[in-house]
Amino acid sequence: MHPIPLASLPADQRDYQLYRAGNGLFCLLIHDVHASQATAVYQVAAGSHAEPDDLPGLAHLLEHMLFMGSQRWPAPGSFPARVAEWGGRFNASTAPYATRFFCSVSPQGLQPCLAQLTDMLAAPLFAPQQVEQERRVIDAEFQTRLADDDIHAQAVLATQVQPEHPLSRFTAGNAQTLAGDAAALSERLSQWHAIHYRAGSMALVLHGPQSPEQLLALAQDSADQLLAGRAPEPFALPLFAPGQLPRQVDWQGRSSQAQTVLLYPLRECDVHGAAAHWLGEWLNSPSPAGALGYLRERGLLDELHASLEADVGGQALLRLELHSAHAEPEQVLAGLDGWVQAMRSRDPAEWPQAARRALAQTAFDLGPQGDLLDSCRRYAERLLTLPAEQVLDVPGVALPTLGLADWQQLLSQLAPSNRLLLQRLPRLLGGELCAHTSTRWQARALRSSPAPTANLAGRLGPCLGPLAEAPKGLRWSSVAPGLRLHRFAPSSGALRTRLAWCWTDKAATLAERRWLQACWSLQSEALEQWGARVGVRLQWSLAPGQVVLDVSGPQRLLPSFVRELLSQLQAPPAASQLALIERRSRRWLQDEQDALPAWRLLQTLEQECANRALRLRDPLALWQGLCAQAQILWLKPDGWSEGEGSQLAKLLLNLCPSLLQPFVWRCPLSQLQPGQLQVSEVSSKHTDRAQLLYLPAEDDSLQAAACWRLLHHRLADPFFAELRTRQQLGYWVVARLHRRAGRPGLLLLVQSPDRSHRCIESAVDVFLDQSLQGLGRLSADQLQSQAVHLAQLLEQQRQHPQQGFEAHWEDCLWQREDQLAAEQQALLDLTAAHWSAFVSRLPHSARWRLLSRQAGAD
Repeated sequence: MHPIPLASLPADQRDYQLYRAGNGLFCLLIHDVHASQATAVYQVAAGSHAEPDDLPGLAHLLEHMLFMGSQRWPAPGSFPARVAEWGGRFNASTAPYATRFFCSVSPQGLQPCLAQLTDMLAAPLFAPQQVEQERRVIDAEFQTRLADDDIHAQAVLATQVQPEHPLSRFTAGNAQTLAGDAAALSERLSQWHAIHYRAGSMALVLHGPQSPEQLLALAQDSADQLLAGRAPEPFALPLFAPGQLPRQVDWQGRSSQAQTVLLYPLRECDVHGAAAHWLGEWLNSPSPAGALGYLRERGLLDELHASLEADVGGQALLRLELHSAHAEPEQVLAGLDGWVQAMRSRDPAEWPQAARRALAQTAFDLGPQGDLLDSCRRYAERLLTLPAEQVLDVPGVALPTLGLADWQQLLSQLAPSNRLLLQRLPRLLGGELCAHTSTRWQARALRSSPAPTANLAGRLGPCLGPLAEAPKGLRWSSVAPGLRLHRFAPSSGALRTRLAWCWTDKAATLAERRWLQACWSLQSEALEQWGARVGVRLQWSLAPGQVVLDVSGPQRLLPSFVRELLSQLQAPPAASQLALIERRSRRWLQDEQDALPAWRLLQTLEQECANRALRLRDPLALWQGLCAQAQILWLKPDGWSEGEGSQLAKLLLNLCPSLLQPFVWRCPLSQLQPGQLQVSEVSSKHTDRAQLLYLPAEDDSLQAAACWRLLHHRLADPFFAELRTRQQLGYWVVARLHRRAGRPGLLLLVQSPDRSHRCIESAVDVFLDQSLQGLGRLSADQLQSQAVHLAQLLEQQRQHPQQGFEAHWEDCLWQREDQLAAEQQALLDLTAAHWSAFVSRLPHSARWRLLSRQAGAD
């Protein structure tokens, strides 16, 4: 292993070391003494764009086949069981230019799981019988994805780019594109793997509490198993043929909502450079000078989401997702053109570039925040695309000062003559059909309206600086009985906190809470963008009877950030914002109703009332009433100063005066009665059929919790293996331990593109009945061994930052004291008599069966 010096390192008490093995494998090793789990991420610089023209989907099939047996571990599907043994998670994904594999397990499981993962990548078997099976799985996945508009959008875009460009290919794969003799297909897989899965085209990131020496030894062992060499470099082709743009393509989607996506191909564009960085910031900014703020102020746009996707040879594709209010696309484009023209004349020397770099440097010094798995995946990608000195950087740290010439060169490509407008419509008459997906589309030349003059003078505004220190004041924990406060000792590094505004039954309907969520998300929008630059993340969501706010970030920033955020929520929304809030709320409702059938069933399982649109009469009165009646649950990390507490108390009491009243919230979800069978039909606009069978516990005792956890442990893998792998019912097959209204239960979910509801119901019931017959025959030794193993996994959950946080939240929600520790002991105390009695009651337990029905179907 050859060490590669890193130009700068975060000051986050982690040890970062970068190496390159003799065979070319890049290895980033992150020693983290506080890590409760260990992670391995492999990135391979080959994806769907590298597959042969005659076998679309080969890269995707290869990704699946790597889990179907390797030289040292030939048993198909044995890797998931190994990861589960160490309380972990895993996944893989195929992208256009890369394929990624990862696992995150307990530290003791890193060596065995990494060894098998490396063997899968280095020496897969490609047995023809497994190729045949996974080909059917790929087709089932493709059929399921046909309900998702993303695959149709990709198919439509493929019709517009140059035929020679890889983006024009169908890459998902299905039974037709991967047809033929399984043995011959196995040989093609082997050949493609030998070309592209070379150490010089791969990167490995390891993160865990192991010493640097131990991580280095694991990396060296992994490198020794991989073949030396590097795969061929992809070659650059222009995305669009000369004269192809400007163009508009209308296409028929599965969603009932229209959507506009604007694409600009960019040449000589460094997606990690200063110009691209500032372009993304200005486009997404809701400030008066940002594209979003400028167009929103003129009533042309509700939302704008800009992203930049790299292509080879310095090319990139700028993607703007636009949600318009009532304006026609021509008006929106004209407004955008006016903004672009005005911004081209703005000298970047006027911008707060130094302040932005200071924010980025602060974020870099603090180190990666949140789930380190996300950072490891990002590092693995950067190892294969960036110089070594930039691998650890957050965007903005090492950026040079942006000059006017570079800025104008980039913005000159956002010209009306250089764009493709993709318009998704709920219905389209006539047109052509995409190959494989049968997506209906029609294209025409795109005309441009004259761009209005945009005056941005004096609108750039100051850079939001550091948050002020909070003054000290009175203690606050005892003056708000309507605030249920649960403190916990956080792990080192980033902090996380959660507040949930709660209402009693009928005090706030689901539609009203969704409206309030839209209101508060809009009011906190600018602060959210600022926080993202220093590693602070916030997220609004809905839960039964609640609006929930999650905030996470560095320890020294989080209290001040939460105080600033609550300050933003004190005033009711401005009259100019009300229409935007209502449209955002309605769009969220429509997104829920357009979701895939399985998601619709999961939504229904957790909904306490009908999910209807809100008929808004007096928005300001609604805002005042919701705030006046809300009480709060707060999961708060220890260590915040009394001054911060005082400021937050005043803000919370001012916003929600009912905090002065005793806490009265109860979960609005109803419980099934023992022996009850409930069947619910849930409307869905998709043709896939989904079924969810939920078995809830009769009570929330610790003994019941231990039994339900053991039941899930015994059934999860066999359920997947039987219904997905053997019976091939569909791509989405899952058994999950699921708590509803504080009680545990077992959730069995299947979504199928081609099986009837009767077939799915029969398969699930037969599996459950046959499994229950064998569950009662566990020996005392087997019961004890598995109970001890589950108790150890629960201890790992308690130590894991994310899982431990959720456990604390459950304790706060249901007023319990360290439920995971109590369940650990209950597992260790579980006897054969307890288990036998539990299994004997299961055939007679309550059951809730939810079925998806296509809207309008008989």
